[in-house]
Amino acid sequence: MNKRILVLITLLLISLVCAPCRPAPREVISLNGFEVTLSEPKVEFPSSITFDIEVESDAIISEVTLQYQVDKLSPIPVTSVAFPEFEPASKVKTSWTWDMSKTGGLPPGTELRYWWVIEDAEGDKVKIPEDTIYTLEFSDNRHSWSSLRDDKVRLWWYQGDASFAAELMDATQDALRRLAADTGAELEQEANIYIYAPQDLQGAMIYPQEWTGGVAFTEYSTIAIGISPDPDYLSWGKGAIAHELTHLVIHQLTASGYGVTLPTWLDEGLAVYGEGALSYEMRYILVEALRNDELFTVQTLCSPFSADPEEAYLSYAQSYSLVEYLLKEQGGGEKMLQLLNAFKEGSGYEEALNKVYDLDIGRLDNLWREYIKANL
Repeated sequence: MNKRILVLITLLLISLVCAPCRPAPREVISLNGFEVTLSEPKVEFPSSITFDIEVESDAIISEVTLQYQVDKLSPIPVTSVAFPEFEPASKVKTSWTWDMSKTGGLPPGTELRYWWVIEDAEGDKVKIPEDTIYTLEFSDNRHSWSSLRDDKVRLWWYQGDASFAAELMDATQDALRRLAADTGAELEQEANIYIYAPQDLQGAMIYPQEWTGGVAFTEYSTIAIGISPDPDYLSWGKGAIAHELTHLVIHQLTASGYGVTLPTWLDEGLAVYGEGALSYEMRYILVEALRNDELFTVQTLCSPFSADPEEAYLSYAQSYSLVEYLLKEQGGGEKMLQLLNAFKEGSGYEEALNKVYDLDIGRLDNLWREYIKANL
């Protein structure tokens, strides 16, 4: 069967995720002398989540804590603890709001696990729920989402028809195949891609940049991107998805407990490479910078790129060229995969470069410059 037809056939309408344990809109629990009343948390996407609780006991309630974990790439689950404010009494009512304008936001679809711990002045303590945990999905319910799943990708959208989603899914799978063929890197867990209408995207993020058209939440294996069914926008969107998806693949592959950060040129260079051939505009900028002796050093490109549009554009173009050089002249995808695995094993940038390519930063810079002079 034609793959495109198969994708259309497997179109699924959005459904709520059934949580293993989820409080009713209002739930009363009696446990070990404590009577606890819970309301379902209130989600205000993308800005906040509010948790409410009422507790009554024969003794004075001295402490109430909300403990939670966020589902993301991590060697071990990290538990955060919040302390709602209240005056100690035998009956207390309190709440805690996670204000994401202060902490940074979460992508749509993120799952949280949470529970309450309550203690009275006599030292008695109880965990609610007792034998499990509650789960909550941080969903953007302002839109009526549809979803489409293929292999390790799930696409969510609300603007455009099924053929629009299928075309984006085809582009997604093509990008993954190219990346695997070029570098050997593949998705290790399912990626969720949320397709927003372009005018809605920034309203789904906390403090976005004005120029943001898409973002990869690498720790959460999630992408949010603004794409319209308009043919001109769709063409851009396919490349943008390939770019952000490459970030997910690379960060899944290199995730570890060592806290090693990839040099920016490698992370962004692979992402631009994942889009396909370098655009005429980027190639022209590269040629002009070479001609005017304005290329950045490789060491400079290890750090975050400049916010200046012209400098950033050149940084992306050079990063593509560096990755192209390594793939074409320094051992291809096999060596690149070894480099990424070296980062996963905890090697720093210099150590990884020496281990895999027997190069230091200065030598790589010189060899790359020779390569682009001969190939641009």
